[in-house]
Amino acid sequence: MKKDLTEIFNHQRESSDNALHNFHAYPCKFPAFIPREIIKKYARTGDIICDPFVGSGTTLLEAALLGYSSIGNDINPLSCLLSKVKAKPISDKLLNEIDIFCDSLLKNYSKVTSGISFHYDSIDHWFQRNVIKELSFLKKEILSIKEQDLMDLLLIVLSSIIVRVSNQESDTRYAAINKNLKDLDTIKYFILKAIEVKNLYLDFYKKTNGLEFTVEMLQSDSRNLSGIKDNSVDLIITSPPYANTYDYYLYHKHRKFWLEMDIRFAQLNEIGSRREFSSLKENPIKWEEDIKKCLQEMKRITKPGGKIFIVIGDSVINKKIIKMDKMIKMLAKTVGLKFISSVSTLLSKHSKMFNPRFASLFKKEEHLMLLQK
Repeated sequence: MKKDLTEIFNHQRESSDNALHNFHAYPCKFPAFIPREIIKKYARTGDIICDPFVGSGTTLLEAALLGYSSIGNDINPLSCLLSKVKAKPISDKLLNEIDIFCDSLLKNYSKVTSGISFHYDSIDHWFQRNVIKELSFLKKEILSIKEQDLMDLLLIVLSSIIVRVSNQESDTRYAAINKNLKDLDTIKYFILKAIEVKNLYLDFYKKTNGLEFTVEMLQSDSRNLSGIKDNSVDLIITSPPYANTYDYYLYHKHRKFWLEMDIRFAQLNEIGSRREFSSLKENPIKWEEDIKKCLQEMKRITKPGGKIFIVIGDSVINKKIIKMDKMIKMLAKTVGLKFISSVSTLLSKHSKMFNPRFASLFKKEEHLMLLQK
């Protein structure tokens, strides 16, 4: 078993990774080859695959490409929308309507006479006035689409260009700069992205056409997966947050504002956030308690004999390193899960973080762990 895990964890990243994984920015994504190889090795026909920390939908997309039904969960509403959109194929007939939609945008915008319509606190600091007007127009046009799947897809396309057309320096640097975007640049960026994504989804539809699977998406706290029935999933593949490493809510702050999603709830309920353990100085025992609750829920929803694969990295809280493989192994025993095996590598190798030097400073490792109910 350890040999299998080592092969999965050390698998070389394939150039054939589906481009749908990367069309929308998302922090700390785990490599697609991990869920892909796990599903190939351990899933059986008819199995239901679950990711309680679905993030950008990596596990769900790989499950779809291999023809398996899946359930995703996340506390972040943007994560839920993005993951559902990524893993749910859209027919070629519906996708081709994107061309018609895009062709109408510049013409319709030329008829707009009203001023800026959307507003939130500090919007003028982060967006040029002409950009606000064009984003407001795009959002209004998208929300007028009757087909829900197409509307959701184009909302994600809109989300994907938000940082590019904002004054925010980059996805990883939260500082305002002057980008001097010209009139119509925002609409043109959207059109280019929409056509790119349409072509990716046409390929996705071809690859999955004829496969029978479902995709279910839930927005809830992973410490309480009440929307998932007892003993209902066969295989869990997930990667919980790495404690005191990142504030996921902040990364997508402007995207959520524009899509009118609840920012506060995710901010207050994220587990393992930097806000919790650096800003608020929470006791490290809180991290252990949260992970234990998550494991209890994973055990509850997994069928007897079902496998749980967890990718997680070591954490540093109060300048002390927490070896997560040891913690997970200990907590698994307390909740009644069987520890099967684990493999580890230096965190900088797969690097879920943006700056790997922080991993080497404390010799932090990343672990692939297998538990069983």
